[in-house]
Amino acid sequence: MKRALFAAALLLAACQQDAGGNGADANSGAPRAAAKGEQPKTDLLQALGGSADHKTLANAVRSGGLNGTLSGAQPYTLFAPNEAAFGKRPAPQDKGQLVALLTGHIIPGVVTTADLERAIERGKGKAQLATVGGSNLSFSRDGGSIVVTDAAGGQARVAGSERPASNGVMHSVEGVLQGK
Repeated sequence: MKRALFAAALLLAACQQDAGGNGADANSGAPRAAAKGEQPKTDLLQALGGSADHKTLANAVRSGGLNGTLSGAQPYTLFAPNEAAFGKRPAPQDKGQLVALLTGHIIPGVVTTADLERAIERGKGKAQLATVGGSNLSFSRDGGSIVVTDAAGGQARVAGSERPASNGVMHSVEGVLQGK
C-alpha cells in the first residue's frame, strides 16, 4: 500500500513538471554490461531505467527533474534504493522534498566498493562523504556488508555488486536515506 501511495505521489509530481524534460529517455531498453576493461556504454540514468529493481527510483528521478544530472558527463556515485526500500517509506509531499531526498543519494565523483572499503579502513571503521544535496553519508561495515547511515541516523545496507556506468557507478541499497 505504501509503495502504491509513493508511486501515486511520483506520478502527481511528474504531471506537475514541465513536459519538456531534460536528459535521456530511461525507457530505451536494458543496458548491456561492459566487458572487463571496456568502458560502459550506458550512463547512470540508463542503468537505472534498465534495472527491474529500481523502477520507482527511475520514476522519482524523472519526477524530480534530475535526468540531466544522471545522464550528463559529470561523474557521480548513486546509492540507489531498491523497490522494497520504497515500500517502507512515505512519499515526499512535494517536488522540493523529492529532490532533497534524491540528491541525498548522490555523491560527486566515482566511488567504487573498493574505494569505500579502503576509506572505512583508513577511517578506523567509518568513512564520511558529502552528497550533492549538502548532507553527509557515513559508511561502516557490519560483518561482510557496507552500511550507509544518513545524517538523521537512517541506515541502508549496500546490496549486490556495483554497476559501472559511463558517467559513474550505481550501488543498490536496501533502504531510502533521508535527504537534507
